Parts: sequence; structure tokens; C-alpha cells
Amino acid sequence: MGRLAALVLFFLAIAIVVVALQAPASWLAHRLSLAIGESVRVIDTHGTVWDGRGVLASPDGRWKIPVAWHLNAAPLLRGEVEVELAPQEGLDTPRGTLRLARTGFAAQGLVLDLPATVLDSAFAGKAPATFGGEIRVEARELAVDGPQGRGSMKLTWERARLAATDGTSVALGTVSATVVPRDGAFVGRITNVGGEVSVDGTTTLSRGGVALDATLAPRAGANEAIARVLGQLSPPDANGAVRLQWVSERR
Repeated sequence: MGRLAALVLFFLAIAIVVVALQAPASWLAHRLSLAIGESVRVIDTHGTVWDGRGVLASPDGRWKIPVAWHLNAAPLLRGEVEVELAPQEGLDTPRGTLRLARTGFAAQGLVLDLPATVLDSAFAGKAPATFGGEIRVEARELAVDGPQGRGSMKLTWERARLAATDGTSVALGTVSATVVPRDGAFVGRITNVGGEVSVDGTTTLSRGGVALDATLAPRAGANEAIARVLGQLSPPDANGAVRLQWVSERR
């Protein structure tokens, strides 16, 4: 009986592996959507769980990011999921390795380009402004285990622009922040180079959303139109500077 049981288990294991190898990429996309909530969807999937491709997209379709992946089998034995990301043909990103464990995650060589409209999707209701430009996320070595972490993540917002509700906008130049793990979140200072206003403040990224506490001040020689745009974002002080205290909530 023991030998028979061993043979049954052996063939059952083979069957499971065969099924897993043939599992469609749409299955992984569905599980991913359940894990990360309604703010991001994975659509147009092709291939298998192990080697597939698809498109990351906002629910309203305002932004889409093609992505391909390879799932490494060995880490599954440790209860971890390790995915190698690769850009689709004609694109430079996303690329890098992500590893997910029960208590945290790690990223190595991660580079991801996002349209700034992803910030619109971060707000549960109407966003306080419209965001223009492109954001690059880079994490050479980053690991988070519970509330602890090591490494850093660099965020660069190129051709950054904020548009008020009436459609008028202000150019922020290149906005950047290097955030580090702290107490279960990522915290860092945010500054800019160029643009029609200066930016100085802090940002916090967490499972709950994104928080920003920053001051925007017109640069010397800025015209009155800039002051009017800033005034629509927040009440200005005597020098025309405004303080933005925005908190998004994960959908």
C-alpha cells in the first residue's frame, strides 16, 4: 500500500505541475487584481502564469502600461513569489525583479515608467488637480520585511505639471524624491529643478495611499497667471506661496 500511495502522489504531483505550466496568464492577472484592489487592473493577458504578458491599466482606462513577466519556480518552495519583469517590444520598461513574501517584498534592478495620471487614480474621489508628465520609479536594491526595511526608491517626475479645475496649469520642471522604508511606509523629501515654481516638502507612500505635504512658491519674475493657478490649489500666503496637504486613499 505504501508503494501504491507513493506512486499515486508522484503522478498527482506531475499532474499539478502540468496544469500549473499550462495555467493561463489571465488566472495570474485575476489573482493580482484581487490582491492590489480596484486601483489597478491587468488586462489583455497572453501566455501562461510562468511566462506571460499583459497590460496594467487604471479602471477608467486613462493610463495603460504593457508588461511581460517570467515567474521563477524555485522561490515557491520557500513560500515566496519571484517575478522577473521585462519590457514589451519597443519599450524600455518595466524591468527588474520583484519578490513577494508573507511579511514583505523585495525589488532588485527595478525600473518602471508611469504616466503622471496614475496620481489621479490614487484618489478615491476627485483628485485635487490634474497631473501631467511622466514618472520614473527606480529601486536598485530594496527590501521590506514587516515594519523594517533597507535600501531606497527614487521617484523622478519629468515635465511635471499641475492643472487646476479651470484647466490652467503650472509647470513644476523635474520633481524628485528618494524615499526610504520607515515604520511600514516609504518616506522622503520632495524637491524640484526648473519650472515656474519651487517645490519643497515631504511625501509618504503606504498601503493606505499617498500623502503630500509641500510648499509651492512662485519663482522670481513669475507672472500673475502662476499666482492665480496656485491660488486655486490652496490659499496663498503673503508671498504667493501655497501649502499642499493632500492625502489619497487606496480605492
